[in-house]
Amino acid sequence: LASHPQHALATKQMRKFGSVLSFEIAGGKDAARKVLDALQIMRPAVSFGGPETLVCHPATSTHVGLEQSELESLGVTAGLLRFSIGLEDADDLVDDIHQALASI
Repeated sequence: LASHPQHALATKQMRKFGSVLSFEIAGGKDAARKVLDALQIMRPAVSFGGPETLVCHPATSTHVGLEQSELESLGVTAGLLRFSIGLEDADDLVDDIHQALASI
């Protein structure tokens, strides 16, 4: 966003910005797991290296070895999901997220 303190830097470094989005799922780990299990197009992963949309639950994957205080300082909560948006149709991805959120 233009209001972000590092927007000028991002504008210098990227033409169309990034495609990783994070969402906080109300209800913590159990709710995040339900959303992950309900996704039909997006696949859970710890690496964001593919052309397909991938989703990660940092608290139980990439950041699992950190202490609770470290997780809190980084903003990694039990309900946090990170999505690396791929090449699928945007409407299909939005629909997938909506139907997954309906599972909680």
